[in-house]
Formats: sequence, C-alpha cells, structure tokens
Amino acid sequence: MKIKLLLALGISVIGAHAASITVNDSSFENNANVTAPGGWGNDLSPEWQERGGANNGESFEEWIDGFAADGNNHVGMATGAYIWQDTGVALAPNTTYTLTIAAGNRSGQSQAGNVTTYALLAGAANLGATNYADTGAVVADTNLVLGSASVDATVLAGAGSFADADSLIVTTGATVPAENLVILLGDASGAGRSHFDNIRLDATASAIPEVSTSLLGALAGLVLLRRRR
Repeated sequence: MKIKLLLALGISVIGAHAASITVNDSSFENNANVTAPGGWGNDLSPEWQERGGANNGESFEEWIDGFAADGNNHVGMATGAYIWQDTGVALAPNTTYTLTIAAGNRSGQSQAGNVTTYALLAGAANLGATNYADTGAVVADTNLVLGSASVDATVLAGAGSFADADSLIVTTGATVPAENLVILLGDASGAGRSHFDNIRLDATASAIPEVSTSLLGALAGLVLLRRRR
C-alpha cells in the first residue's frame, strides 16, 4: 500500500511542448525578381518545388501592396497547380503536427467556391509525376497523404485580404513511414486562383510519464529496508 501511495504521489506527466519546424521561405519573400510593388516571378526554387517544374507559369510569387499576411509577397497559383516543400524533418511516431496557412481573397481573381487546399505528406518521391497531373493538392496516392484540408478564401477573408485558415492537425501513431514530412499547397478547384502566405508548422510529441527523483530515492530506501529485515 505504501509503495502504491508513493507511486501516486511521485509520478508526474511531462507536458507536451510544441516546437516549430522551419519552413524555408515561409512568406515567399526570396524571389529576386519581386523587389517592389507590382513585381512577380514564376521561380519559387530552391525552397519550393512546383508541379511541372520551375517557371511553369502555374505558380508565382508577387508583391501587391496591402495584399499579404506576412512581409510583402505571397504565392498565387492557377487551378490544378500545387507546390511542395520537403522540410528535411523525418516523421516521428506519436507526434502531433500542426500546419497553419494564411489564404488570400484577391479582388477580381478569387471566386466563390474556390478550393484552396493544404496537406501534409510522408515523402515527396512521386510528386510531379504524370499520375499527379491536374489533381491539385488532393494527390492520387492516398498512402502519401497524412492529412489534407481546404478552405474557400472568398468566405474566409474579406476582399483584398488574407486570413488564417483552420489549422490542419495530424497525429502519427507508434509506427510511421521512413519519410520526411512534406508540406503541399494547391489550388484544387476551377473557381479562380488560390493565394497563400505565412506558412507555419509545429510538432508536439505526446506527453510521457516522469518518475520524480524523490520517488526513486524512496523506492531505493524501501528496497534497502526489506533487505535488512
């Protein structure tokens, strides 16, 4: 009974703490061709990869005064386009990943019914292959997709503005693929362009029990006491 009481008092839970995972060029500020209002450029590399390869015209960074969630620029994309980034971080078991994006409602470009889509994937080996063509962010290989979400930017944000969409939350189990975590952003509808900015990704390991040092000392004392008896 004494041992049970000590266990109850001495075992605590290590709280789960979120840690940010670096997203390179998270606000799409690195394009050398986009240095002033009105500037734009198709090449998102090396931080982001594009369906059909760089400079394909489907995805572009641009600077429109007042139309950004963070910094000056954002990324826009045409219907069926998608971009992705391999974070370089291996998937971890028993971990919750939270992806948050800002979606933009651009006057004259975003249309009601727009499906701005974002996803977390396990690896990116097959992205850009022909079997992924024109699927937007809802890629064909369901084993690759850890989770996906979408938002109608015209409902989320006022005209000419950005707003955070609901975070995509994915929790892994005890076993995970031997792959890196990949972020995918896409335009999966025929209702105008999608616009993204301020991409954020956090990881939170599941809480684990911790045995206090005082409990360990008490247990050691009990063991010695039993031996003396």
